[in-house]
Amino acid sequence: MTPPLPNVFVGGAQKSGTTTLHHLLASHPQAFTPADRQEIHFFDLEESYRRGLDWYRSLFDNWSGEPIVFQTSPLYIYRPEVPGRIAAVCPGARFLFILRNPVERAYSHYWHEVRAGSERLSFEEALSREPERLERGPAARRRFSYVDRGRYATQLTRYFDHFPREQIHIHLTEDLGTDPAGVARSTAGFLGVPDEAWVAKVRETTWHRNPAQVPRLRWLQRLVYPVRQHLPWLQYLVNAVNLKDVRYPPMAPRTRARLRRELNDEIESLERLIGRNLAAWREERKES
Repeated sequence: MTPPLPNVFVGGAQKSGTTTLHHLLASHPQAFTPADRQEIHFFDLEESYRRGLDWYRSLFDNWSGEPIVFQTSPLYIYRPEVPGRIAAVCPGARFLFILRNPVERAYSHYWHEVRAGSERLSFEEALSREPERLERGPAARRRFSYVDRGRYATQLTRYFDHFPREQIHIHLTEDLGTDPAGVARSTAGFLGVPDEAWVAKVRETTWHRNPAQVPRLRWLQRLVYPVRQHLPWLQYLVNAVNLKDVRYPPMAPRTRARLRRELNDEIESLERLIGRNLAAWREERKES
């Protein structure tokens, strides 16, 4: 059979649960995604996009007729050119997005970059320098967009400009944490696939969570980062010897308040856009 192009795209803000949503959908018997790569950065990375649709289609050559063909990339919601690119070749595609409190997401993203060896500044310094860093180009935008990636209303509006709203389904990280079976049920309904056996399986599954870790040697993490997709065994080996478990310090209350103020208008716009009450994202949070 000729490999298809995807008819479903899984995305969402980085550090929001996209990996869990990917594995949840991949566990459905009527869903197919390439087993050898979780994230396919075709529409968002120029070096991949230039390789063309034939190359992209070839990644799905193990498809065996499943009605749901999907791929995942957290950058798809963030990069402004992606909705138009997908609309040009997959106009009937459906989208599963997952969003997290943007203040919490920013801090988690920061520690992700510390873990990768990319970030040397304090969180507060990184926030102050974010606008200047974002001007450096796509690689810097991927790494240091702590606040910018939390502007969900702006990002989703670009999709609503290209696709009917009924083709877009949005979860919150809280949904996945408190009721993964409910997320599975609503996802199955959105995609039009059976849910009974799948939901029962999801209830029995323990989903992987990334541990809190920092590198012993930053340069070693930075060295392996560019080749992690092509040499996953090397990334696994380096992580095993170079990362140590830590407990991240709590975010400073003043910093948290600053981020809430900065993102409040976006949160209110998102509430109107998706029809959900997000008051909890604006409330004070006591650190444990």
